[in-house]
Amino acid sequence: MLALVAGLLVLAGCGDSPDDSGGEASSSEAGLVSWPSFGRVPERTQYLPAERRSLDPPLREAWSINTHALIEFPPAVADGVAYVVNKYGNAKAVRLRDRKILWERVTDPKDSGTPTDVTAPVYHQGKVFFAYVDGNLVAVDAETGKPAWKRKLAGHLESSPMAVDGMLYLGTDKTNVVAVDAADGAVRWQFNSPAAIKASPSFHDGRVFVADYESGMFCLDAKDGKLLWRTNTSKAPPYGRGGFYSSPAIGFGRVYAARDDGTIFAFDEKTGKVAWSFPTYNYVYGSPALAQVPGTPPTVYIGSYDEHFYALNARSGKQEWRYAVGGPVPGTATVIGHTVYTSSFKTREAIGIDARTHRKTFEMRQAGYTPMVSDGRRLFLIGYYELIGLEPQ
Repeated sequence: MLALVAGLLVLAGCGDSPDDSGGEASSSEAGLVSWPSFGRVPERTQYLPAERRSLDPPLREAWSINTHALIEFPPAVADGVAYVVNKYGNAKAVRLRDRKILWERVTDPKDSGTPTDVTAPVYHQGKVFFAYVDGNLVAVDAETGKPAWKRKLAGHLESSPMAVDGMLYLGTDKTNVVAVDAADGAVRWQFNSPAAIKASPSFHDGRVFVADYESGMFCLDAKDGKLLWRTNTSKAPPYGRGGFYSSPAIGFGRVYAARDDGTIFAFDEKTGKVAWSFPTYNYVYGSPALAQVPGTPPTVYIGSYDEHFYALNARSGKQEWRYAVGGPVPGTATVIGHTVYTSSFKTREAIGIDARTHRKTFEMRQAGYTPMVSDGRRLFLIGYYELIGLEPQ
């Protein structure tokens, strides 16, 4: 989510259950996995099972790196390197085993001369990609940080790209979903929706799922952008109005996303029919996390501006539990091991909640939009300015 909070500068669902497969979520370095994009896998489930070792609290702080400006999105993590960018496009490649800065550069050419916000960095096939509100889509070499190509797209880019099989998919506020060749930036197809697209697309089984800012959810053929189904949530129960800033999470045969009026939806993956909805009665800008932690049912995890964090049964939409955070939840949760991480700027804390006991097991005096990612060995907390390395004790 780009910075919408006044005064504060302002998500694999393969088959029946999200797991640590799918997309580019493995790593060549022994014992590591990747978190190469916002959501970790193309289905954007925001989930990493801890099958190899315990990644759950207690955690200890090992190091921190200050980026000197708001980090609105988590870093892309691949092959033992974290690619972190602050909101002004100042990017660093950090080798995680020794925190060495491999390269550092301003990635946006800033055609206007004024810094513009950047969405989540994406690692794919040896490049790192950045999308900017000024319309620039930029690719740099992952090893050196040197520019590979730049493409100017029509409109503002608030949508984080999804990279799959040599293609990038993203949305624009000129109402287009755009498919771009990751090798050279060439536009392969565009789909025009009725409204601006601020949410980030997700991908599953050859299809792109994306929502617009006038209540619509779409499913497109990834090969050519052909519309497979569209659901206008303002014309289906529970009706209402609102746009989607929330990126879809896909799993268990359904597509999950939240409208900014606080209504959370589950759509049938094949038809787009609304399977269930759940009201939080306040704004939701973050994306859902989707996981089946051992000992729990398939669950959707999401926070609201009503100052609560919700765990909803992914099959039925019934509330399994909720947690009083103490402040509005502006961003996206992640699930690592059996711990769910969320944050609030009001409390100035990132917290971890055990998905099985529903009790808080972690807290740190840092607040961020998407507070935690992992490489399967360590955890990385994204604070307001800082990237903080944590190790299980």
